[in-house]
Amino acid sequence: MQDFNIHSHTIRCLHAVGTDEEYVLKAIEAGIKTLGFSDHVPLIDDKGMSDRMTMNQVQEYIDSVLSLKEKYKNVIDIKLGFECEYFKTNLEHYRQLLKVCDYLILGHHYEEPNSIDYCEFCDDTRVLQYAESICAGMKSGLFTYLAHPDYFMIPRNDWSDSCTKAMEKIFICAKEEGIPIEINLKGMRYGKQQYSFGESFIYPNKKTVELLMKHRPMIVYGLDCHDPMHYLEMQDYITLFHNEYPEFDLPSVKFDDLKIKK
Repeated sequence: MQDFNIHSHTIRCLHAVGTDEEYVLKAIEAGIKTLGFSDHVPLIDDKGMSDRMTMNQVQEYIDSVLSLKEKYKNVIDIKLGFECEYFKTNLEHYRQLLKVCDYLILGHHYEEPNSIDYCEFCDDTRVLQYAESICAGMKSGLFTYLAHPDYFMIPRNDWSDSCTKAMEKIFICAKEEGIPIEINLKGMRYGKQQYSFGESFIYPNKKTVELLMKHRPMIVYGLDCHDPMHYLEMQDYITLFHNEYPEFDLPSVKFDDLKIKK
């Protein structure tokens, strides 16, 4: 089983619970060897986005994570990161953050700042747009891996040809760029939904898993943790995923193979 998780949030994003230290302690209790904090990146102008820290909180976030890294250095390896959308207007901001943090995760929730979240509305046109932006992000060289590739399924009632085209475009690009695709364990918390092809988790969706096996990019498990207690369930969710998809045979990447400051 995977003994690291680098997709973990903090209360600064306004939709997570627990102190930074509680995340560390529960990760240690769960047997995690490397914990990466990757809270939602703030925008330069801080306007309109209510699901992330502000620029004024960045230094406090950095200081907190680095303090915990030092405090628990003999018990667990702690990394500092951010989860980011591919916003063209923020790319230089991301480059500057990479000078002080260990990695960035690509988690594309919006097409541009203050636009509609893909979890609220995503028709076929937006699905294809989502794939275009993600591929541009993966080609930028800024990101360690792609989080929740089928995030767009949250508001959708069914899978379409556009969904297949989008996923195939993303997975082919990921292989070309050497970017791992995340199996997002948090997605299974949303439960299952009935589709024309049968019952499936919203994400990781059955159709996504089929396409992963077809194209075979690198994969990594991400807890997408918003509650310290969820660390105690990480291995259970990996087991649940494999019980749901017993044919899935892609091995997860090792931590040392991730593009991250060691």
